[in-house]
Amino acid sequence: MSASQIVIYADNTNVPISQLSGSPCTIAIQAFLYSTDGSTLQMDYPLQAVVQDPSILSTAKEGGKRKVLVSVGGEVFASSAWKAAASDVNSFASQIADFVKTHGLDGVDIDWEDTGAISDGSYDPTTFLVDLSSALKSALPSSQNFITHAPQCPYFYPGELGIYSTIAKNAGDNIDLFNIQYYNNDWYVGSNGAEEKQKVAGLTGSPVFPSSIMGIKAQGLDVGKMLVGKPTTSDNASSGYLDTSDLASDVITPLAKELGSDFGGVMGWQFATSSSSSDNVLNWIEAMNSAIEAGSSSTSTQAAE
Repeated sequence: MSASQIVIYADNTNVPISQLSGSPCTIAIQAFLYSTDGSTLQMDYPLQAVVQDPSILSTAKEGGKRKVLVSVGGEVFASSAWKAAASDVNSFASQIADFVKTHGLDGVDIDWEDTGAISDGSYDPTTFLVDLSSALKSALPSSQNFITHAPQCPYFYPGELGIYSTIAKNAGDNIDLFNIQYYNNDWYVGSNGAEEKQKVAGLTGSPVFPSSIMGIKAQGLDVGKMLVGKPTTSDNASSGYLDTSDLASDVITPLAKELGSDFGGVMGWQFATSSSSSDNVLNWIEAMNSAIEAGSSSTSTQAAE
C-alpha cells in the first residue's frame, strides 16, 4: 500500500469501533479470535458484541472508508493450540476464512505470541506463519483477504528470535502489513523519546538499530509495509508508552519525513484508554495523522525546492 496507514486495535466492549466514524483511522482490527486447543476458535466478548450487532461493523466501515479485520491470537491463545494449528494449517485457515466471510469482514490479523516455540522445536513457527498467510490469502475472496501480522519488535532483531525477517521475505504479497509492537520489550524499544528515535525509528546511532524501522529497511525488507505500533495510553502497555507529543516529534514525523511515501504508518493498541475504560483515543488518532502529515509536508517541500 502506498499511503501511510493509521491502524487501531479494539478489545473493549465499552468502546465499539463504530466510534471511529469520522476519524482518519484507515484500518480497525477487532480482537480476538482465540483457541485453547487449536481445533475450535472462540470469540472474546468485544468480538462477540460486534458479531451480535452488525450495525457496529457497518458504521465502522463508513461506506468503505476503512477496513475492519479480525485479530486471531493474542496472549490468551494457548501455545498448545498454536502447535495444533500448525499441524493442520489448511483446516485452521479455513475456520478463520469462514468466520471472515460469514461476518463481512475485510481480512485477518495474525497476532502470534508463542515465543517459546522458537526454541523448543515443537513446531516451526516461520514455516507455519508463512503457510498460514498463504492459505488465508487463497481461501478468501480478493475483497476480504487483506492480511496483517502483529509481530513483537524482537522478532525483527537478528538472532534466534528474529523469525519475522525471514517471514517477511518468504511471505511476499501474502502479508500486506506488519503492525510491529514497539512496546513491552524495554531493551528493544527504549524508555524516552531520544532512545526511541534510535531503537524504534532508527534515525540516530551507528550502526542503525536492527529492529528499528530504518534497521528493517536496511535488512532489505519492504519498509512500506512496516508500521510503528505503540500503546495509545500508559494504561495500555506495561512499558513503551511515549507521550503523544514526544511520539510525534521524535518518531512519527521524522520517519514520515525520511521515508516519504514509503512510510508504512502507525498502529495503536488500543481504541479504549484502558481495558475497562469507556473513553476512546480519537485525539491520539488525530495527533498521529497530523504527525504523518507534518513529515510528509516536509518531504514535499524539500522535493519542490
